[in-house]
Amino acid sequence: MSYKRAWELVGTLNATFREPVVESTRGGSGGGGAVLTQAGREVLDLYRAFEREVAAAGAKQLAALNARLSDIPEKR
Repeated sequence: MSYKRAWELVGTLNATFREPVVESTRGGSGGGGAVLTQAGREVLDLYRAFEREVAAAGAKQLAALNARLSDIPEKR
């Protein structure tokens, strides 16, 4: 992903949520940077919890799908 695209996505996230999820500082002699805000940490925690719940709920179906996959040769 390009640097520009990543920052566009950060801008979209910040505009989508009620509070910014990422704070950034411009570069310069000391360099810039970006950090998650408290809201960003909470959003990330909620998303990670969602991922865990979905994986647990769908584990049986995912295993059944994986069992139907063919082996992929090393050199393809």
